[in-house]
Amino acid sequence: MLFFILRSEKEISKDFQIKGSSFFEGLKILQKKDSNVIWTLLAKRADFIEDEHIVKLSDITMTVQKNGVVFYADKGTYNLSNKNFTAEGPIRAKATDYTIIADSIAYDNSSGNFKTEGPIAVEAKRFKVDGKGMKIDSEQKVRILNDVKATFYK
Repeated sequence: MLFFILRSEKEISKDFQIKGSSFFEGLKILQKKDSNVIWTLLAKRADFIEDEHIVKLSDITMTVQKNGVVFYADKGTYNLSNKNFTAEGPIRAKATDYTIIADSIAYDNSSGNFKTEGPIAVEAKRFKVDGKGMKIDSEQKVRILNDVKATFYK
């Protein structure tokens, strides 16, 4: 279910008919499953393209409620049809104990998985892991796929 929350801060759950090229300033998208919020996406600007189901987003903050990770990106897209989300770099994700840096990230709504195919770095107080490609499944298990280099600090 897709909710658009406009300046009034009230939830609206109806279809929008976009005519011509239009945009919103201050867009908030809540991704829900079984009435639980999975993630919240805020974008300072959202450009709706006529005859497309893609919304171009800029100045993005996305919070994953389950683990409190907050993603920051300059630009991205949201697909109104399949509810998939992609962001392009640089991407910075902050959690309580670590930071993830990537050049892009994609969220697949059907599986609940995040992934990136580009360079990735995970930094924490006591370690740093670099590699290429990453998958985060719906249970929040993180896998770095290739060229993994781990450095541990004392």
